[in-house]
Amino acid sequence: MTEVKWGIVGTGSISGQFAEGLRHVKGAQLAAVASRSPESARAFAQKYGALKSYGSYEEMARDSGLDIVYIGTPHTQHFGNAMLFLEAGFAVLCEKPLGVNAAQSEKMADKAREKNVFFMEGMWTRFFPAFKKAMEWVRSGRIGEPKMVSASFGYDGSLNRMKWRFRHDMAGGSLLDVGIYPLALAFAVFGTEPLNVTSAACLQDGIDEYNTFTLEYADGRIAVGADAIGLNMNNTVFIGGTKGSVRLGEGWWHPGRAELALNGDTGKPQTCEVFDEPYPATGFQYEAAAVQGYVLEGRKEAPEMPLDETVKIAAMMDRLRGQWGLVYKEDGE
Repeated sequence: MTEVKWGIVGTGSISGQFAEGLRHVKGAQLAAVASRSPESARAFAQKYGALKSYGSYEEMARDSGLDIVYIGTPHTQHFGNAMLFLEAGFAVLCEKPLGVNAAQSEKMADKAREKNVFFMEGMWTRFFPAFKKAMEWVRSGRIGEPKMVSASFGYDGSLNRMKWRFRHDMAGGSLLDVGIYPLALAFAVFGTEPLNVTSAACLQDGIDEYNTFTLEYADGRIAVGADAIGLNMNNTVFIGGTKGSVRLGEGWWHPGRAELALNGDTGKPQTCEVFDEPYPATGFQYEAAAVQGYVLEGRKEAPEMPLDETVKIAAMMDRLRGQWGLVYKEDGE
């Protein structure tokens, strides 16, 4: 099998989790890591077995031996990082959110198409076998016509308010950090064009600590999402249809289990099928393996997460922030 050489940009916790997952991808080699700190890059390389370390992103962008670059920096850096490596002709997998706003996301997508290279937002949820099974149940009609989606993702990180997630200058807040997951789920089930959008958010120190949004679609379909960085939530998914429902439990954004319940003779739901597939490591291996396969095939986008949908998700987050009056400095650039 062809050995694919990966480079990782950034040495934070998400990059470490990705490196752990990459160890479980056949044919993948962690060839390089880059950080703005040479010491940090060397420490990361030693911990995760990267062959080379670079003390600047620009230096790694000159490494013609790499095949795919994963960007795991904070999201205010995604635009600059992605544009650097796309311009250099690399296939790029960039953590979500792709950009702080739709304008950034669209410029990155345009650059990838101009350079004719693979590019994808790292919406890892869509690559887990349990999530794929849940979507298969929904799309095949097992639950009848899907009518209602309810999803939440919230945690309480308020004990450490110095983190970037609580900083306005770092485009912090719940929506861009975790709210993108229930939003992307709604789009996966019902599509990208709701008829009506309403929302509410609690703003504090220039960021949204928690929020909720409702997307109303044609034929009475409704998606309700809630997310938080200052509150613990139940962190589950319910997809209700005319004949049954699909449920994903706590931690559904990286699921190992999905449950299908169909309406019985009395109308009450009866669990009839459970998909249970625990996975090793962090789970990033599913996304990485798919991207690696697409790059080897010469594809430029992933069907699970096409660029046009990424831009529409970003535009919806812009719209929600607009309802709250939440503006970042990147919005004026």
